[in-house]
Amino acid sequence: MNLANHLAHFLTHHQLNNATIVLGLSGGVDSVVLLDLLAKSTLGLDQIKVIHVNHGLSDEALKWQHFCEELCHSYRIEFYCEKVDITDLSLGIEGAARQARYAALSKYMSDDSVLLTAQHENDQAETLLLALKRGSGVLGLAAMQPVSQLPLGRQARPLLGVSQLIINQYATLHGLEWVEDDSNVDIRFDRNFLRHNIIKTLNDRWPHFSQSAARSAQLCQEHMMLADEIAHIDLANCRVTDKQISLAHLSTLTDVRINNVLRYWLRQNSVALPSQKQFAQLVNQLFCAKADANISVELGHHRIKRYLANAYITSSDDSELERILVDDNFSSIVLLHGLGEITFNACDAKIRVKAPEAGQRVTIEFGLSGSTKGWPIERDKRRSLKKLWQEYEVAPWQRSQVPCLCYDGVLIAALGYWIEKEYGVIDDNDSQLLIDWYKLS
Repeated sequence: MNLANHLAHFLTHHQLNNATIVLGLSGGVDSVVLLDLLAKSTLGLDQIKVIHVNHGLSDEALKWQHFCEELCHSYRIEFYCEKVDITDLSLGIEGAARQARYAALSKYMSDDSVLLTAQHENDQAETLLLALKRGSGVLGLAAMQPVSQLPLGRQARPLLGVSQLIINQYATLHGLEWVEDDSNVDIRFDRNFLRHNIIKTLNDRWPHFSQSAARSAQLCQEHMMLADEIAHIDLANCRVTDKQISLAHLSTLTDVRINNVLRYWLRQNSVALPSQKQFAQLVNQLFCAKADANISVELGHHRIKRYLANAYITSSDDSELERILVDDNFSSIVLLHGLGEITFNACDAKIRVKAPEAGQRVTIEFGLSGSTKGWPIERDKRRSLKKLWQEYEVAPWQRSQVPCLCYDGVLIAALGYWIEKEYGVIDDNDSQLLIDWYKLS
C-alpha cells in the first residue's frame, strides 16, 4: 500500500483538501507517520497545526513534548502544546486521559477545521472487541468512523484502514524517529491487554483478523446509517421541538422503531446514552406510568421528563433564573441556560404591547407565583397562572423558564404565550413596545 496515495485519496474523497488541519501528535509511531505524510502532501504547511497534549502521567512526558516540538520545527509546521491535569478518575485513567485530551484539542477547532488522529486498523479491532465486552449494540459495534462530527468541526482518521505493520514499515523505510510510551505495555489497561494478549494471538492464528474485524465494523456503520435514516423520518413525524416529542405519535410505531427513534433523538441532543437496563426503564416510564406520574430520568447532564403525552429533554441544572432589568435603550438580552435572546423594537417583531409610561420600571421576570392572576387577551376572564399554564400545556419545569414582561411588577405578557388584555395594541397610533423572543428549541 502506498500511504501517500492513500492519504491523498482520503482527503479528496472526504473533501478535506481546503480544510484547516489540526493534527493530534502524541509522538508515537502512528501519529509521527501521519505527520510525515501530511508534511509531504499537497496541503499547504500553513493549513496544518499540530497539537501535543502533555498528560503529565509519565516521567518522560516533558521529553515527549520536546521531541514533538522539535519534530514540527524540522517540518516548519505550527506546533502547540496543551498540558492537562488528570484528576477525575471516575472513567478510569484511560477514559479520563481521553476526555482531557479531546477537551484540550477542541480549543483549536472551528466549524471549518478537521481534527486528524492516527487510529489504524488494529485500533479499530480493539474498539470492536471493547464494544463486545460492554454488550454494545450496532452503534458501539460500528466502532470508529473514518469521519465523524464534533461539536466544532469534524474528526478524520485517514489511517483507519491501514495495518500497524504497514505503518511500521513506512516509518522504517523513511528513517523516522518516534517515542515509545512505556505505559503501552501495561496490560492493566484494557486496550493494552487486548493488543498484547488477545489481538496478537488472533492475528497469529488468523493473519487477517484485524482486517476482518474492521470490515465488520464498517458493515455495522452502514446498518447504523440505515437505522438513522429511518429514525430521521420517524422523528420528523413525532417531533414537537428539538427537545420535545409526541408520545402519542411515537406509540404508533413498532417497538423496534420506537427504541430506534428514541436513541436517535437522545444522540441528536448530545444526551449520554443509557445502558440497556436504563433504556428499558426509560421506555417503560414514558409509556406505562400513570398519566399524572412525575417522570424524571437522569442521563448525564440531562433529564428526560414527561408531561401530558409528550417527552422532553431538559437540563439537570436546577438553578433559578433571576429578574432582568431592561435598560432605557431596550438593548437585546441574552438569556442564561440556552433560553435564547429577547430583542426590542424590530419592525417585524411578533409581540406588540402598549409601551411603558415614563418612569415605569421594565423587567423580565421568571418563576412568577402560580397564584398570580393573568388575563390573556383572547380569554374572557382572569385566571391564576397555575391554571393558565395548564391550559397552555406548559410543562411544570418549563413554567419558571418563560420570560414574563412586567411594568413595575405588573404582568404585561408571558412571552411566547399571551399578552395581557389591558396591554394588547388595538390602535396603530398607540405607543408600542415591539418584542421578539428567539427561543432555542
